[in-house]
Amino acid sequence: MRLELDAPSSAWVRVPTDPSERGEAWVDEALDGVRRRHAEATDEQLDAVRRWLPQARERLLPGASVGLVHLPEPAPFGLVVSIGVSEPQTIEGSLVRALLGDAELVGRPVVDPVEVPGIGSGISVRCLFAPAPERRPAAGLAYLLQGERATVRVMASPAPQELVASAAPSLAKIVASLRLVD
Repeated sequence: MRLELDAPSSAWVRVPTDPSERGEAWVDEALDGVRRRHAEATDEQLDAVRRWLPQARERLLPGASVGLVHLPEPAPFGLVVSIGVSEPQTIEGSLVRALLGDAELVGRPVVDPVEVPGIGSGISVRCLFAPAPERRPAAGLAYLLQGERATVRVMASPAPQELVASAAPSLAKIVASLRLVD
């Protein structure tokens, strides 16, 4: 079972999830997108992005079926998103806890219902993770979708609130486009 999706802009780049997949074609694709969106980007900025992208790949969650990175600026940072698909699962108790586990949060998470025609129904969760000493809280964004054919988890890595806020609308479009392919 595979997932297909539509990315709404070139700021979103697919990241290989297969550890045996070598090469840097995806890095070149990501840099081409940065160049198209930011013609003023310097060679130094592009080199910094090139060095950062392999680190983004390492931040994908184990078992991710699809990896994405959102690169809004010609800078070495972005939002890393892991999408996992599994056989349908019965989730006992809180769907929020199924997504976030026992993570320590600042305040209550914002939970909204989601309906994805190609997958099923579920929730989106936005939250702030409790910060480490001397650090700002990181924002979180995740989706849990359940249908007759699969359970899908979409997890954005904790990131600065501004980055998550800027990527959230286009990530919602990506989630809405998810569909299963046999």
